[in-house]
Amino acid sequence: MTCCLRHSKEDLNKLNQAIQRLAVRSCELETAKERLEGASGSAKGKLAWLEAALQQAKEDMVRQLREYQELMVVKLGLDFEIATYRKLLQGEEQRLGLGFGAGSVPSGGAPDSGPARPLPSGAGPGAQETSAPGGGCALCGSPGCAGDFSCSGSRGC
Repeated sequence: MTCCLRHSKEDLNKLNQAIQRLAVRSCELETAKERLEGASGSAKGKLAWLEAALQQAKEDMVRQLREYQELMVVKLGLDFEIATYRKLLQGEEQRLGLGFGAGSVPSGGAPDSGPARPLPSGAGPGAQETSAPGGGCALCGSPGCAGDFSCSGSRGC
């Protein structure tokens, strides 16, 4: 019987050692779990911050795109106005036989085209005279043209 008792004590000691190893391992796992939960919370905080930064960047991009589109509308309007004045200037150069070339103006400024002529009746404030002396169109030189900004003369203005 002492033999069985001795085996039982050895088995009991082995079991106690196994319990102690499991307890240590359990503490290690608990510590690791706490670290992971802390890291997870930190990662969630970083993720929330990044999502907020992304949302702000998207809003900024939309605002900048809107501003860009507004500027493009203004630019296109100015491009159209420049083209209109260039066409008027070229027509005047051709009419006067100056031939300075595309878009050039003599150093003294625009040539004097003579005395101002009255505008047609019904022309509102800010209207411009577009007919050349002698009744032709200042844009295309055609005598049959209406002489307004919807020129339909031979140059196809």
